Amino acid sequence: MPTSEAPTALGPDRLGYDPCGFMTIERDFGTCDDFRALVDAAHRQGLAVIVDQVFNHTSNTFNPLWVIIHDGTPGGFYFNGEPPWGNRVATEKDEVQNMLIDACKMFIREYHVDGFRFDATHSSWMDHRFLHRLAHEIKDTGFKPDCLLIAENLPNEPDLNLEGYNGYAQWCDPFHDKIKALGLREGVFEDWTDDSPERLGSFFYFCGDFFAAHTNNVINYCESHDEHSVPYEVATAGADLSGEPAKERKSRLGLFATIVALGQPMIYMGQEFGVERPRNRIDLNWNELAKKSPYYEWARRLISLRRRYPGLRIYGYNPAEEGKFSWIIGPWLDEARGGGRRVIGWATRPGDAPWEEMVVLLNFEPFTVTVNLEFPRPGIWVRLADIDHVNDLPPEGDNSVHDPGAVSARPEVGDFTLPSSSGFIFKWERALEIPAASLPG
Repeated sequence: MPTSEAPTALGPDRLGYDPCGFMTIERDFGTCDDFRALVDAAHRQGLAVIVDQVFNHTSNTFNPLWVIIHDGTPGGFYFNGEPPWGNRVATEKDEVQNMLIDACKMFIREYHVDGFRFDATHSSWMDHRFLHRLAHEIKDTGFKPDCLLIAENLPNEPDLNLEGYNGYAQWCDPFHDKIKALGLREGVFEDWTDDSPERLGSFFYFCGDFFAAHTNNVINYCESHDEHSVPYEVATAGADLSGEPAKERKSRLGLFATIVALGQPMIYMGQEFGVERPRNRIDLNWNELAKKSPYYEWARRLISLRRRYPGLRIYGYNPAEEGKFSWIIGPWLDEARGGGRRVIGWATRPGDAPWEEMVVLLNFEPFTVTVNLEFPRPGIWVRLADIDHVNDLPPEGDNSVHDPGAVSARPEVGDFTLPSSSGFIFKWERALEIPAASLPG
């Protein structure tokens, strides 16, 4: 969330997106020293801190920049035009760029933050030459080479990719909209994205044919402060989806899809509990959330899988060409492998060791789909996760090749059942045992 001073009192409906200063700490959050203590405490727990910078507009109320320099234009030197939310900051002016870059450097130097998320950066509202210069002055000059830079650039524009691996990470608009339409509403989302299986592979393959050059350019999400939560969205899709079981299953499916898709996953506060809330509401009752501990435990373990296994963090310019990624099922394949259905699945191979190989499967249909799978290697594949349970291998869990969910692949597995609104993660664990009678000689 933004940390800059805002003229209105912050609360459940006011998140600080009406800033009146760029080098200040919002008084409702505490003092400057309080913020330093927060960042230090996060770092001690191994957490990075990313500050939300709203450089596209400001409020007029108590705004020290408003007409501080008169140049004959409304608002004065620092402003030019009006985006939908207030008064557009003149990011095309060198002097304004200097001020905003200095503000970011101040947060790095004084508070030791790890990076920035920039609000509403579409070129209609913000000069992208400013963002290019900011990245250069902070990262390329050695001020903070590992600074994390994230853009909320909706719809996404490719010029922020820079060289791909070092460009801005962007909130992935196509992934969000398709997940909402495909798996959650089972219909049209926001009047422009339908629930057809068209281009489903692209959405999970880091939208490489939409805007991204590298997996680092993509942040996948299905919830944010500007979006209704998944349970809330599902409840508005019709009577068949208004019940608690449907809302929870769709919520799990959305989180599951976000965690496994190529790119960087982002979840919103409360999503790890399956919270139902309208957009721009953050009044979380943690005592009530504690009652949903089974959901939280499932989400926590799912995230832990991604952290532990490189096969769930495949990255690069084109992992498929590098031999690290291959499709198993999808709507563009033949009927036995999901043709025409809203199902998708892939295998990953991050290294040469067989035990690093993983398989991910997803079914967005509201009914069971049966497919023929060809696992990338014969052997016993342990089911680490599905929509209801996550059980890792030792020492993180007690899963094993003897678990009922394990699959023996030769490598084909015929008539594999994908339940309605489901997802699976499998990991290769052991070669198949060949009976002695089958051995030659």
